Amino acid sequence: MAMTLEVYPTDAEAFEAAAALAAARLADGSDRRTVALSGGRGGRAVMLALAARDDVPWDRVDWFWGDERCVPPDDPRSNVRLARESLLAPRAIDPARIHVPALDLGDPERIAADYATTLTRVVGARPVFDVVFLGVGTNTHIASLMPGCAALRATVPVAAVRVEEVSEEPIVARVTITPPVLTAARHVIVAVTGEAKAAPVVAALRPPDDPTRVPAQLVRPSDRISWFVDRAAAAELLRDARPAAPS
Repeated sequence: MAMTLEVYPTDAEAFEAAAALAAARLADGSDRRTVALSGGRGGRAVMLALAARDDVPWDRVDWFWGDERCVPPDDPRSNVRLARESLLAPRAIDPARIHVPALDLGDPERIAADYATTLTRVVGARPVFDVVFLGVGTNTHIASLMPGCAALRATVPVAAVRVEEVSEEPIVARVTITPPVLTAARHVIVAVTGEAKAAPVVAALRPPDDPTRVPAQLVRPSDRISWFVDRAAAAELLRDARPAAPS
């Protein structure tokens, strides 16, 4: 099946384009919108680009996390802290619109179950996000769906990822949205940049098909899944690319 991949000269342009698409999706309509944020360097860059925009209906968006590390919310590794510093505080988002995992529960399974309850209460019995932001790890993980982890088989909206299942730094237990949530989302925006991501991009977009081994294959480009990649991350794809046949 043909896939469309947006490739930009620089990472900054990729992040700006991802934020622009998110803004357009969130402004489409007059009802409440829901967003699941991502962490990491790419997640921070997209949030900074989004925070700089004035075309987002800020008063109509509820904010969630696609995954979180089971660390205190003031820990430098926390995705919640990252979002507060990069997006939520700069835009003075109403605290009632911010839905944070209950990390004080301590146990990852309890945190996941509680956050699943929050999602179903606020978003719906079968949560459907308007926008889900994702990055891709060097091990091809998305959100905190690590290769081979049990959460890849979960049917609940949020699942725990045990520390022994985590194969990319930081090596801490996580909670993550699950494949059914990704499948149901109205739009998924994947931002992938840097030469370290060139091999994961190829693994995600080419056979053999095995999402258990390569979780990023769960979100291959489609009419509701948009990838924004810089030239460094697309290097291996571009090296093997062939010009389109004349029409």
